[in-house]
Parts: sequence; structure tokens; C-alpha cells
Amino acid sequence: MPNSFRARLVNPHLGVYYSIVGSLIVALFLVLLILSQLGTADVVVRLAVLLVPAALYVAIAALSTTSDGLEFFAGGRRVPAVCSGLVLAMTAIGGTGVVAWTGLFLINGFDAWCMAIGVTIGFVVMAVAVTPFVRKAGSYTMPSFLARRFQSRLLRLTAASVMIVPMLLILMAELTVLFRVSDLLLPSQPIIILTHAALVLALVAGAGGNRSVGWVGTAQAITLLIALVAVAGLIGVLMTNFPVSQLSYGPVLRGIGRLEVSQVVPIVKAPLFEFKLAGAGFEQLLRRFAEPYGSVGPAGFALASLTVAGGVAAGPWLMPRNGTTTGVYEARKSLGWAIFFAGLIVLSLSALAVFMRDAIMQDLVGRTAQDVPQWFKELLQLGWARAKPGSSALQMSDLAFRRDTVLFAVPKVMGQPSTMFYLLIAGTLAACLASAAATTYAIATLLAEDVVGGLRWEPPTDGLRLWLARLMVGVTVVIGFSFVGLINADPVRLFLWAMGLSAASVMPVVILSIWWKRLTHLGAVAAMLTGFGFAIAAILSAAAGLLPMPSVLVAVFGVVPAVAVAVAVSKTSPIPPKDVLEQVRDIRLPGGETVYDREMRLLRLQQHKQQRRG
Repeated sequence: MPNSFRARLVNPHLGVYYSIVGSLIVALFLVLLILSQLGTADVVVRLAVLLVPAALYVAIAALSTTSDGLEFFAGGRRVPAVCSGLVLAMTAIGGTGVVAWTGLFLINGFDAWCMAIGVTIGFVVMAVAVTPFVRKAGSYTMPSFLARRFQSRLLRLTAASVMIVPMLLILMAELTVLFRVSDLLLPSQPIIILTHAALVLALVAGAGGNRSVGWVGTAQAITLLIALVAVAGLIGVLMTNFPVSQLSYGPVLRGIGRLEVSQVVPIVKAPLFEFKLAGAGFEQLLRRFAEPYGSVGPAGFALASLTVAGGVAAGPWLMPRNGTTTGVYEARKSLGWAIFFAGLIVLSLSALAVFMRDAIMQDLVGRTAQDVPQWFKELLQLGWARAKPGSSALQMSDLAFRRDTVLFAVPKVMGQPSTMFYLLIAGTLAACLASAAATTYAIATLLAEDVVGGLRWEPPTDGLRLWLARLMVGVTVVIGFSFVGLINADPVRLFLWAMGLSAASVMPVVILSIWWKRLTHLGAVAAMLTGFGFAIAAILSAAAGLLPMPSVLVAVFGVVPAVAVAVAVSKTSPIPPKDVLEQVRDIRLPGGETVYDREMRLLRLQQHKQQRRG
């Protein structure tokens, strides 16, 4: 019976639709490849790369427009696990991960894996300890889930006030990367870039809410995967005679190790809590590629992984995806798909970094500044690389690269046509838009449902709810782009701050609310404020030099006082009432009707009876 129910819910033609989307993306770049070989003006190709995929995303969003509340806020609860997992992976990694992690793999080598490992751990924790129960509860936002779990309006407003901060940081990081990557296509055209990005983002997030974010996000994820697999596959054939370079770059990596030994590249060991990942500026190649703990100490590596894991496991910008699947089983399965797709993306990025490192070792090290290959001269001209002047023979430490341009330098280094460069840009823009749209929707829904409507239990009519949510989408887009225009920050730092704040303030309350029935609403409020306050104070103190640790790592220590305060306040508070405990038991049962949907169904029946009596 459950299988037939699922078959009626999920659109059987989704595979066909997204096959068409993938074919259109492939066809677009094949046509651009032909046109570029025929001498078509480069500006035409650049505009096509920027506008054609955007038109496709807007068209899908327009077709996803809805006036039904369940469709807008939960995608009708009929999204397949594979699509939900694909969007989850894209939202968690985002354009920040796609762009920055490639450069981090090149410059920092093994040490850059701390964030990728953290994302994987976070998805595992989410699948085991959070997602099944949040999906059974069925609330549209995380503050709504906590408010209904504890029957507390105070907790709802507190959670909304706390959770909006890390979500805004994630949105700022994605919009910053989006603006910088778009500038590679249309240099010195900020008005066009900002207008284009804002319109696409508002239309995707506002047209159909979670529905359009999910369906468009799937198309955007396909665009990114095509870009990474195509570029990495072509290079893999050239370098290893095998197209699946994600699994075949081991011999190249061993060759890099032998070259590093022959060139006497030093083995560097960082202090225990060191955390010096490459920044956004020029960074020298100072360490061996596969040698661990050269720029990040062992404790720093573990803390960074735990920070990202905690942020992902309870990320309020990720949780809305849990409610779109057909049931608890599908929600859990979507996390398996999320881990698979995240692994595919990370392995592709690391493969590209390995191939570029090999080209640097083979073609640059040992040469004079006048004898460098053409691709390095082009990188110097673009301002993506730098060589130490006056060197008779270049050493690896004489070379420096910009972290956020490494991904786009790979096709140039490998002698691929410019279309591959544009394909990577299109994929990166898709990743930025997917993550930014999901975060924009999450912020807008939080503002509409938990801030404006946070003092009432019964929701307004669907028309009013959707109108308010769409209005908040516009407000969120304006706020996000305003922050990006005023603050020029490192996206990786924003990403890690957001993860730390989410881990310290949100994760303890969410985990305890599911697994400890004795937790009270006062304990949850106190824990959330304690974790958030500790994390903010620690970040500011570390940034001011008052703490001997990096600011991106100290926030996660807020988990300990948050849990301690939650236990202490709950133990000194009255035991939760019976109906609250019954709801905890209900969300722990994987089967049956979604709790929120059942409440709304009974509410509509009650309202209908009252209307008939009236």
C-alpha cells in the first residue's frame, strides 16, 4: 500500500524532464564550442553562457508557480529522494565550496579536506538523529518545529531571531561568490550582474517557494555536475587514459609526491590548533600536497570538521528540504543521495586540483621567468597567479595563486578550449544560485511564518501566507545584495562562521528536543541564547586577538555550555505537560500521517463545521 501511494504522488515523468534539461545544457555548450571555433565574437558566447541557463531556470520556476500552501512550503510532499538529496548537496556545498575548495585543495592539499569531511559527517548525523523526526513533524520551518514541539511562542520568536544570523551569513557568502564569478563573464558591469542575479533569485525563490526552489535546484545541480564531470573527464583521458578521473588520479598524485621529494619541498608541521587555510588573495605553494597537518594542526582539523558537521546537521537553511519528500523513509534516503552527490562534487574538485598541481610541478618548477609556458603568462596577465621576480630558476615557493580562480584556471592550464572555461562558470553560477535560492526561501519563510505570524498558532489563509512569503522573498533579496555591496568579506570565513553559529546555538536544542523528553521550553530558550551568545563572544574575542585560536573554530565550543544550560534549566523547571510528551512520542514513530498535516486537516474540518453551523 505505501508503495502504490508513493507512485501516485511522484511525477513519473521527472526523469524525462530532467533528461531534456541535461540535453539542453550539453547542446548549448556544443553549439558554443562550434561557434567559438568559427570565430564568433567572444561577447556573444559570454552573454549566452550567462543568459541561456538563467532563462531555463526562470522557465522552470514559472512552470512551478502555485497557489497551494502545501505545494509552496513543502513541494506537495512528493519530491523523490534523489532530487531532494541533489538539492541538499548543492545547498550545503554551494558556490562557495565549488570555487574555494578547488583552490584550497591546490594550495593546502590534504588539510583542505576538513570541510568536505565535515559536510559528510553532518549529513550522516542529520540522517540518523534529525531528519526522520523533523520530517514526521512536518513543520515548514525549524522555529515552527520547535514551537510546536514545546508549544511555546517565546521559543518560536527566539529561534527565529537566532537562526536568521547564520542563514544571512550563508546568503552573503553565496552572493559574494556569485558576483565575483559573474564578473569573469562581464568584467566591470556590476549593475547588469546585480540586476540579473537579483531577478533570477527572486523569481526562483518566490514563484513556487520550496517547490520551485527544488525543481530549479535540481536543474542547476545537473548543470554543475555536467560541467565538473565533462572537464574532469576530458582531463582524465589526457592524463590517465581513463575518463573517470575522480577514481584514477592516484598515479598522478604519486608522481607529484616524487617530484616534491626530488625538489626538496619541505615537510611542514603546523601547531596543534593552527588553522591557516588559504585566503582570497595570493597564496604561495609552500607545502607538500599529500602531507597532512602542514597548514592546519590536528586539533584544528578536527575542530573544523566538527564545526561544519554541526552546522550542516542542524542547518536551518537545509531543513526545509526534509519536508518535501513523500515520507520518513524517503527523507532518510535523500540524505544517502546527498552524501553521494557531495562526494562526487568533492572528488571532481580534488581531481582538478591534482591535475593542476602536476602541471605546475612539470611545466613551471625549474624554469626561468622568461621560459614559462603560455598558460602561465595568461594567468599572470589575468592577475590569477604571481611569480617571484628575479628568480633564475623558479621553485614551487616562488609561485602564488588566487584561491578563488584556481577552478577556472584548470582548463587554461590543460589547454582545453575556452568553452570548457565557460562551462565551469555556468556550473558555478548554477551552484551559487541554487544555494542562494534555497537560503533566500528559508529566510523569507522564517520571516513570514515565525516573525510576522509567530504569535498565533492557527495559520492564515493560503492566499495571505503565500503573499506574505513572496513579499519576504523580495525583502530578503534586497537585504542580501545590500550586505554584499557594503561588506567585502571572504566567503569561506562567512561559511565557517555560519556553521559555527548553527552548531553552537541550533544543534544542541534540536538534538535534545528529539531525544530528551524532559527538555522544557525554558531550557530550550536558555540553551539557544547561551550557545549563540557564547559563539558570538568567542568569534569577536578571537578576531580581536584575545583568544589564541582562529575565530572560525571557537564558535563550536558553545555546544558545551548550551547543553549544560539546557539540562540545568530543564531540571529546575516543571515537567512538560502530557500533550507535549505525547507529541514527542508521535514524531518518534516513523509511520503514519505527518503531524502538521494532520493538525491542519483537523483544523480545516473544524472550521468547515463552524461555517456550516453559522
